[in-house]
Amino acid sequence: MNKFKIIEELKRDISNFLENYPKGIIMLWGPTASGKTSISLEIAKFLGNVQIVSADSRQVYKYMDIGTDKVDISIREKIPHHQIDLVEPDKIYTAGEWKNSTKPIIQNIQKKGDIPFLVGGTGLYIDTIYKNFSMPQVGPDMELRRCYEQKERKNPGILHQNLKDIDPESASQIHPNSTRYIIRALEIYEKTGKTKSQLAKPQPVDRPIFMGGLIPGKNVSNDMINNRVLEMLEKGLVKEVEKLIDMGYDKTLPSMQGIGYKEVLDYIDGKYDFESMVETLKKNTQKFAKRQRTWFRRYLNDKKYSPKSNVVYKIFSG
Repeated sequence: MNKFKIIEELKRDISNFLENYPKGIIMLWGPTASGKTSISLEIAKFLGNVQIVSADSRQVYKYMDIGTDKVDISIREKIPHHQIDLVEPDKIYTAGEWKNSTKPIIQNIQKKGDIPFLVGGTGLYIDTIYKNFSMPQVGPDMELRRCYEQKERKNPGILHQNLKDIDPESASQIHPNSTRYIIRALEIYEKTGKTKSQLAKPQPVDRPIFMGGLIPGKNVSNDMINNRVLEMLEKGLVKEVEKLIDMGYDKTLPSMQGIGYKEVLDYIDGKYDFESMVETLKKNTQKFAKRQRTWFRRYLNDKKYSPKSNVVYKIFSG
């Protein structure tokens, strides 16, 4: 994937899109370390009147900057960014909350005459806009979640099988290793008596979308991830995690168990030496990116076989 070529093609096609749809939304998604952030900044500089909305479920946490690869504050002062640093690391933040707060942000950006530009790698966040479904208003039940986690520890894979039994549609869309998303789907069913797929039916988009995407091949993706891991460690990822511990944030928090933080915590606890931690972090990130690529290929299939109306697709793959 030639970055320069991608940027030039996006500049051209986004300009054409905005000429036809002045009130449209731009999206750029891709797996971790695919280059979407740097590409989005180049596009934003080219267009000028752009405000970026983060579609990253980890960047909502304060104090977690290096491990979530947040855009530097100096850049955010020049190009407005939204949906970053929303909650403390010990809080739960759902996709429903993200969608409900993102829609008015998009409206306000457009009222100012600017262009909303959604950038991120959290497929569920992207889906709430692209598929325009209503997220179930179900608050987190921490005791129930702990019960599910205990059940999964005793019998790995049981939760995905449970979900397959009650909601095969959701189960087919969630990777068996994505325990957090499986638990959320089970939680919704437990609390409402209805499945997630019943409550989250796709609707036509309420404004035109430029659906830009990056799906690098496995080898390219792994090389980019390996470089990203080394960059994060050079920037001070270990010190960032130590600071979070000093601030009193528990190691078992969902935010602290995210990729990058869990591996460093295990290193601090003596489970790994530094070299082993680095290799484990690379491997775990590669597995995560593989799941992201699987999710994002659905959009490529949509483009080929069932494109949505009012959506312009520009997806780079290979």
